[in-house]
Amino acid sequence: MTRPLAYLVKVATLLVACLALWIAPSAAQDTSAEVRTWTGQSWRLAQPSLEVFYTIPAPVKGGSADPYAGSSSSTASGGTGTKSALSMSGPLADLQSFFDSGPGPRHGHRQAEYITIRRGPVETQLSISNIASLTFTRQLVTGSHLPPYYVNRHFRYGATAVMNDGSRVEGDYVNLGTLVLRGQTSEGRLDISWEDIESVRFQR
Repeated sequence: MTRPLAYLVKVATLLVACLALWIAPSAAQDTSAEVRTWTGQSWRLAQPSLEVFYTIPAPVKGGSADPYAGSSSSTASGGTGTKSALSMSGPLADLQSFFDSGPGPRHGHRQAEYITIRRGPVETQLSISNIASLTFTRQLVTGSHLPPYYVNRHFRYGATAVMNDGSRVEGDYVNLGTLVLRGQTSEGRLDISWEDIESVRFQR
């Protein structure tokens, strides 16, 4: 009787372990976010995450951006000179090297683990997992030197974060770069740029 009992205990232990592994992702998937934008739109997002997008420039062949750098050709006067990158004359091999610019830049994204809010000279890094809500403020920048078509969208942003423990962190400046809030709706995935968000509240 001892061996069957030990076997049953082992099976029960494995079942409990599997159940724990199954529950953990489910708990993570139960996280949601209530979002309101500056235009008055509201969404409830399932499985929200803050994603940072980035671009890695492509390496330049031979360490130079000019495919003709360092090469020379015969000129009409019989001398030698440097080939222009805009020159469309020359042998077929030269034209092929002109159009073959090599691999393009690589694009990617990753989940952000924290954001930085600044108040005066003090910067505070906040773990996203500890943030209960974020409320942004914005003020139109006067005397902006940006192009006319962008002047009316040039804002200075601030933010107030309420943490899971109820504490508040207020900042008069925040710039989250290329960060977007990504989540699932009934119609599919939705990406919202942080600059479009007036407030977001997480429910975990």
